[in-house]
Amino acid sequence: MGASAAYELAGDGATVALIDQAPLPNPKAASVDHSKVFRYAYPEPFYVSLAIDALKRWQEIESNTGMRVLTQTGALLLGRRDPSFELDCYEAMRAVGVQAQKLDSREATKRFHQFNGNAFEYAVYDPSGAILHAETAVRALIDAARLRVKVIEGERAAGVTAQASHVVVATEEGSRFECARALVSAGPWSRKLLSFLERDLTTTRQEIVYFEPTQDALTFAPNRFPIFLELDSGFYGFPIHHLGAMKIANHHKGPTVDPDKNDDPVDEKFVSRCREFFSEFIPSLSEARVVETRECIYNNTPDDDFIIDWHPHLDRVLVVTGFSGHGFKFGPTIGRIAADLLQKRSTPFNIDRFSFARFNKV
Repeated sequence: MGASAAYELAGDGATVALIDQAPLPNPKAASVDHSKVFRYAYPEPFYVSLAIDALKRWQEIESNTGMRVLTQTGALLLGRRDPSFELDCYEAMRAVGVQAQKLDSREATKRFHQFNGNAFEYAVYDPSGAILHAETAVRALIDAARLRVKVIEGERAAGVTAQASHVVVATEEGSRFECARALVSAGPWSRKLLSFLERDLTTTRQEIVYFEPTQDALTFAPNRFPIFLELDSGFYGFPIHHLGAMKIANHHKGPTVDPDKNDDPVDEKFVSRCREFFSEFIPSLSEARVVETRECIYNNTPDDDFIIDWHPHLDRVLVVTGFSGHGFKFGPTIGRIAADLLQKRSTPFNIDRFSFARFNKV
């Protein structure tokens, strides 16, 4: 989100510094992996509309940077009951006027034969579903921003204070940076930097596995196999897109962790759970070979809505955090919102639901 905001501010001609504790893209940040999900499929028209705006901006970033950040695959949401998250997504997409299809299990498996139709009752297909090549996307934003933005790496913010006419960002390395306004978008470190968020943010450890299919690999290519989500179990995954492998992870919140101490390897029990999911839903992957494991961090709010609001005590400091494991896809739109607020203190987007007011902070 900080990189997106810097990119937007640079495009507006603002004087900007982008400060991070690590070389960018920060390998421990929540936004770094080979892939993230893009989808319109949300159970509320508000988020569908936000995603529509974000897709246009991602496409503009591709055009402006010459870097491919999106691979369209479609997204298949597997459902087992009515009412459900999946059906709410279908209705929300239709309400906004974007394409969506409801398929019974027979229709779904006729189109995507890799799935076991006995494991689900119906599916909702979102044609907008795409792989967001996450690290490539962040790098594209930062590299484009570097042309006009001062990028400061290896400086860890230790405190933010406001004077009458400016903000001071102090780092653990002893530097002091002065600016007219500051954006704090510190991801899972936000609750450390801004102590008033300790009760409202939790950081959880999420495990990821990349599997190489041992049979019918071509049928799991992006042009033949969609991103899939089965939210009863929490599992979601991607077609092949990295080292001949496909990714699977679980959206249910993992154990709480300190982002500075999140170095444990992926548990073999999680790998076994992935195989159990495959055995039920995508049988030909049950014996797939593990080629890579990763951990990421979710930076969660209690309601899974984001935080985009002015610091309750420092009126020149904008806080953008709490993206709860689903915010990456909205990055360019969040960057635009932040740039608007920092320069004009207003935005055409309705961001009331992202305010601190819901936490009784103001």
